[in-house]
Amino acid sequence: MIGGALALLTALLHGATAWRYGYFRDELYFIACAKHLAWGYVDQPPLVAFAAWLASPFGYSLIALRLLPVISSGLTVYVAVLLTRELGGGRFAQWLTGVAVALTPAYLLLGNTLTTTSFESLSWTVAIYACVKIARHGDRQWWVVLALSVAFGAYGKYSIALLVVAIAIGMLSTRERSTLWTLWLPRAILLALVLLLPNLWWQGSHGWPIFEVLQGDAAHRPSFQSGLALEYRNLATNALAFSIEQLIYTAPLAVPVWLAGVIAPFRMTVLRDVRFLPIAYVVLFVIAAALGAKGYYIIGIYASLLAVGAVALESVPAWIGNTAFALLAVVGIVMMPISLPILPIENFIAYTKMLGLTGRDGTPAHLIQPIYAEEFGWGRLARDVASVYQSLPPDERAHAAVYADTYGDAGALDFYGPRYGLPPAISSQNTYYLWGPGKSNGDTMIAIGASRIDLLRKYYRSVTLVRTSAEPYKWIVEGPAPIYLCREPVAPLRDIWPNLRWYGA
Repeated sequence: MIGGALALLTALLHGATAWRYGYFRDELYFIACAKHLAWGYVDQPPLVAFAAWLASPFGYSLIALRLLPVISSGLTVYVAVLLTRELGGGRFAQWLTGVAVALTPAYLLLGNTLTTTSFESLSWTVAIYACVKIARHGDRQWWVVLALSVAFGAYGKYSIALLVVAIAIGMLSTRERSTLWTLWLPRAILLALVLLLPNLWWQGSHGWPIFEVLQGDAAHRPSFQSGLALEYRNLATNALAFSIEQLIYTAPLAVPVWLAGVIAPFRMTVLRDVRFLPIAYVVLFVIAAALGAKGYYIIGIYASLLAVGAVALESVPAWIGNTAFALLAVVGIVMMPISLPILPIENFIAYTKMLGLTGRDGTPAHLIQPIYAEEFGWGRLARDVASVYQSLPPDERAHAAVYADTYGDAGALDFYGPRYGLPPAISSQNTYYLWGPGKSNGDTMIAIGASRIDLLRKYYRSVTLVRTSAEPYKWIVEGPAPIYLCREPVAPLRDIWPNLRWYGA
């Protein structure tokens, strides 16, 4: 009852705000991928493209595009509350879990944006719930649920493999290892592999490009235009940033709750049979930090830790628990606009200024939420590129290529470009590269972005900056996008194309 009510409220909250602002950078790429449905893509499994494809009959409207993340956010709350009840948590623990999970900043963002991480909190929580059921009762059907949740999670994002390794180590490190000695384990592994076979075949037949993407991502970690950096090439520095981000993504006042979930199984007899979970968390944290992971890569585990922590905190004096619950809820609601687009954008900027997050010491107030910032300027970019395209002589314009150096810009130009008369965009990043250079011979190419321009100068004798496209709301993430006009190629574009390829984020 509690879980269902909170899940419904969570989904309604996301559904009521999902239409605000605009398309996130990656969403425009996923829309392009939806028009090229496949069992895999260079940089991601196919679930996000399928989710975007489901929105195609509705013109890829924001509500339709984000419907599955909205549902996923509600179900995550529901399963987390179920886990709390399974562990013996009463009404207080269930309410604490549901509210804490619903107000987790990272989950608020993910429930309002279609990304590869949007389904991670749900798939990870279901997988952990199945493991708890197996550890406590040995129920056979939960091996099937575990296999299905792992396969579902992997179709969203491959990082669930880290969770599988961590839980396996956690189980083997505790007395729950005895539950692994069953034929249901290899059956579950086989089921998951069979379900994942189409995607594994796609990756294998294309030379496992996901590994090159991960290498490219690790090698290319620039700071935002504002100078803010969240990821670093140095492992030690990145590990420190990774640790701090865990506190930010889960909200500071929720940290004591999930930390209780890490500690309590070793202190409370009633939680002894879930000791594998905090061990798995430590293993997961260490592996992710050692691999130089981004801060949000392990965010899926926190719903389960919050559930365990809520059960532990139910044993404290009522006034302490009620005070902690009230503070968590009030502060979570106050900070909610930072993670959920409740306010019109100018009101949001004013709100963050009131909180002292921007506009201090007389400086101009800016949009400081990077995710929100990436939802503006795409139509403007297409319009600015179109002005250059339309300025070309008709015979030159008929054969000109529009090249974007990133999949985000390419996706934006593909989505918004037709209304301004632009041809389909091409890009040499990730899956766009596989789609090729189009029909143009490349004698004239409009190039958007600066990351590939030095390389383009090797293959075009004339490269001229003709315009920049600026969006004030993007201040924190990137500066004006340069637009170049490239002429006199040294070879046809199809011959040049393999040299432009780059995999990474």
